[in-house]
Amino acid sequence: MNPDVLLFEAQKPSPRRRSRLEPQPDRVFWSINVLLVEDDEADTEIILNVLKRHPSVSSTHSSNQPVALLGQLTMGQLRPDLILLDIHMPRVDGFKFLEALREIPAMLSVPVVFLTTSGLVEDARRAAQTTAASYIIKPDTYQELQTRLDGAIKRAVAGLWGR
Repeated sequence: MNPDVLLFEAQKPSPRRRSRLEPQPDRVFWSINVLLVEDDEADTEIILNVLKRHPSVSSTHSSNQPVALLGQLTMGQLRPDLILLDIHMPRVDGFKFLEALREIPAMLSVPVVFLTTSGLVEDARRAAQTTAASYIIKPDTYQELQTRLDGAIKRAVAGLWGR
């Protein structure tokens, strides 16, 4: 496995585990709601473009306001099935956001994937010690971003990260 693609991946539950997502009668694919927490507008636009084109993504929501977002998640206004989280953001970094997120009972088992430009070994090690499901370094090309996000979405849809 290319270390730039996934520097770590959380331990998987037993293979017998089934996805909590049920097929939607009006849809061909099982689908998920994805939340993107990203402060860079250009990255947000590109990532949302990839997500909106993915057949297994039914809805997307993005925010560059992590503090306000935690309030919405606490109140149940958002119910993501997968969270893509940048690490280096002003005011609240991704690590602090994840820590606060896990204090919300409904968010305890939602898979979180760090999606970051940081290739720092220190960040990858720190991420591996959290409850994050995976760590993906943002690639340089649109096609590679599609490939990496496709893998994360497929794992979330299949329930491989639990819920």
